[in-house]
Amino acid sequence: MRLEASGYRYNSRLASGFPPRAGQRPTAFLKKKKDPKPIPVWMAIMDLQPLMAASYAQQWIKLQTHTNNIMKTKMKTLGLFFALSAASQAALPATVAVGSPGNTADGTGYGAVAYEYKIGKFEVTNEEYCEFLNGVAKTDPYELYDGRMAEQYGGIMRSGDQGSFTYTVKDGMGKKPVSYVNFQSCARFANWLSNGQGKGDTETGAYTIKDGQVTPPNHAALAEGKTVKWVIPTENEWYKAAYFDGGKPGGAGYWTYALKGGSAPECNLNSDAPSDAGSFSSAPSPNGTYDQNGNMWEYNETTSGDKVGLRGGSFYINDNDSYLQSSTRYDVYGAKWPNYGFRIAALGSAAK
Repeated sequence: MRLEASGYRYNSRLASGFPPRAGQRPTAFLKKKKDPKPIPVWMAIMDLQPLMAASYAQQWIKLQTHTNNIMKTKMKTLGLFFALSAASQAALPATVAVGSPGNTADGTGYGAVAYEYKIGKFEVTNEEYCEFLNGVAKTDPYELYDGRMAEQYGGIMRSGDQGSFTYTVKDGMGKKPVSYVNFQSCARFANWLSNGQGKGDTETGAYTIKDGQVTPPNHAALAEGKTVKWVIPTENEWYKAAYFDGGKPGGAGYWTYALKGGSAPECNLNSDAPSDAGSFSSAPSPNGTYDQNGNMWEYNETTSGDKVGLRGGSFYINDNDSYLQSSTRYDVYGAKWPNYGFRIAALGSAAK
């Protein structure tokens, strides 16, 4: 477009890209020869400065690209955050549902549970307990770690100084059940799960722990709650999960072993070494749990003075088939032994 041909002339200083002189209005004066008339700057740019317009467009594209790169970085960061959060939640122990609420006890007097609940599909493993230690035992005032965990039957090692302890799983021991734990350690693990893991509190939750004394909860009340509370199973909860079969031929009832049928299951008994949780996959209980016979003697919540309940039999030397039977139970001092472990249960409407 030639402006001269249409009767206009333009301000050569503005058109050439120089800034206006002091006092000059910020418009490019395109003047008629006889009647000067200002026009907007954008007209001058579009008609007279296509290179300037292209430059502005390039700058705009660069700005948009930079902004997009920042947003992509933020989204990647958020994605990593949520992935880590999901990973944290995935560390919750696997559970199975135990139904038939209101079932009756068998001839031993055990097994009656009035509510639905979930129980650990497997025993708590070294891997799970190690995560617990790294969350709450930097100083370890409650002696959640035992030095024998680093020895023959244990699966966890500790390094560093008090206040900055770190814990790692021994090679090949991550899926094996944790050992050298006492009843108080198990209750603190349950509280930690109830309080969201990580650096969750260990002294309150389902259990109140003060001066080393554990106050157990009302399981029936927790089962009616809306939030999930993690607990050591009562002896009745443990017993029902192991031996009760709601679909037993002839009517709901109990088996002698933690397996459908009348014979002892294939399990880790008297082998002198713990096995990976769930290794005997062909021998689940009627409710779908594993290793309630063999591998580790497991704590339950029954207490009598300084003694706690124990059931199930273990890998340890001299254990035999009779230890697996529903009629076999012990009350023992809650000491830390290489063949004592535990599984966890979940109560509350959200756990059903």
